[in-house]
Amino acid sequence: MSNSKLADVVAVAGAAAYLGYKAFEWFTGAGADAGAGAGDDDIGDQDASHGRFYGSEDLPLSKQLVRYHEYRVKLDAQQERHAKELVLRFIEAIVKSAKGQIDQGKPWRANNCRIEYTGSMYEGTKWGRPDEFDIMIVIDGSQDIECEEVTPGYSRLRASQYLLSTHRFSRCLDRDNNISPRKMADWFSGLVQKGVNQVACLGHDSVWLGVSRHGPAIQVDIRERSGLFISVDLVLCIQLGPQQLFVAKPYKEYADEPPDWRLRCDPAMLWRQSFSVIETRSISRIDGANECRRDCLRILKSIFRKEPGLEKFTSYHLKTVLMHECQSQGSWQIRRIDERFMDLLRRIESCLREKSLPHFYLPELNLLDGIRHVTIENMRGRVQRLINSKVQRDSVLHC
Repeated sequence: MSNSKLADVVAVAGAAAYLGYKAFEWFTGAGADAGAGAGDDDIGDQDASHGRFYGSEDLPLSKQLVRYHEYRVKLDAQQERHAKELVLRFIEAIVKSAKGQIDQGKPWRANNCRIEYTGSMYEGTKWGRPDEFDIMIVIDGSQDIECEEVTPGYSRLRASQYLLSTHRFSRCLDRDNNISPRKMADWFSGLVQKGVNQVACLGHDSVWLGVSRHGPAIQVDIRERSGLFISVDLVLCIQLGPQQLFVAKPYKEYADEPPDWRLRCDPAMLWRQSFSVIETRSISRIDGANECRRDCLRILKSIFRKEPGLEKFTSYHLKTVLMHECQSQGSWQIRRIDERFMDLLRRIESCLREKSLPHFYLPELNLLDGIRHVTIENMRGRVQRLINSKVQRDSVLHC
């Protein structure tokens, strides 16, 4: 299926929806048995002070998943709204001062740089707490930067020859006029620090701001006196075409053994092609009314982060599995959450068995390449146990 057709599939009803209280009420039996007494509720006894249920092992998988999502995964709506307001307020102020310097010396036909809100908080797939944000600062390089693909998903970016003497990023070029991801990140880090200093001088007594390096990203920490802590990863991005966005992120940073092929250049000079913008837009509206794609993804992300031995199968791996699965499954109604959840586990097991998970937009790129085979086999064994054993599923879904 083409990407355009997938967009039609994943944009069912064109409106983002989330698991509402009524769906939960229906699945737990309250809607179907409104006249029943508390003793007739088939979900077991509830500790009202902690929102815990007991006797969960007797629940069908669909109700287990709905309850687990409600009490262990779903974000608190008020906390989420407040966190987004803080990020919008402070990050836009911080980036405002940096944008002027980023655009200084740009070709007159190039667009001004812009902010793109990406990642799980804006896809609607964050679980647990609304404490991690991903934001891209997108530079229009279409007029003065050239691209050379080195291997699928990774390219060298080079300053255009006719602008070398006055290129706006001359401070970040190597001797072959390639743009260094590290030098660009260093330069951007300084701009963000200046922005934080300016905002801090405005006297926001109730909020503390800090800056640190988090790999290639510049991490801005926002801490309120109330105790709320938010980390925001700011990533510099260069756009050369509608779907040609490149970020200064390391080459296969998740890998723990050499890939199967050799590179013909220094991997430190490679820029990674990013699909975060289109992914965020697609995933954020992937569900129609009473559908469960994002619920399934949130549940899987929670399980894979908590279960020992599954950490190498990252959130991006899980999101890729979901996008592939959307091509083969037509119905994602909440009443079928158990079927879709198991389908996703089976697809994950199949990917691990074949040691192959094609990137959704670059299918020639295997996202499992570089992970040790013994690690893959161990993860496969754990996933197989979740598929085959109700006891194992009950254990991870227990509230």
